[in-house]
Amino acid sequence: MQTPNPETPPPGTSRIPNLADWRFNRYLTMQLMPLFYLLLIVGALVVVVSAVGLCFWFSTLAGIIATAIAPLALLVIVAVIRAALEYMIMAHRIMRIIERMDALPGQVADLSVRVDGITDHVDLLNDHVNDIHETLMHVRPFLRSAGLPSRLLNAFRGHPDK
Repeated sequence: MQTPNPETPPPGTSRIPNLADWRFNRYLTMQLMPLFYLLLIVGALVVVVSAVGLCFWFSTLAGIIATAIAPLALLVIVAVIRAALEYMIMAHRIMRIIERMDALPGQVADLSVRVDGITDHVDLLNDHVNDIHETLMHVRPFLRSAGLPSRLLNAFRGHPDK
């Protein structure tokens, strides 16, 4: 059985109602992370292209040098953006684990009550077994004097009565 992912809405529902979640019960950040990543990359591309354009505006040589450096600069910027977003995602996941761990004391207390209930049932069964044992110990001399157990055993074994 697969549990639903709290970060994604069930199929057929819109993400727009999450924008009106004034109590912040759901994390919209994780749902919008791909869009945010794309916007940051486009923003980095605009900044790098603008920097190259400004360098050409100052001088042609500065523009050529900036054009040569631009792909490496864009690669570094995208790598830093990616690392920062992965760090945010990791922090979010750690936060969710901590939220789940906060619920553990209540769950352990519930387990303690259940274990106590099971212990009571086991003690009751143990008392019943002891009662049965005591009853059999009291009845044992009567059964032996009647010879019933040995006759039953001999009948099951196929031996004639002695």
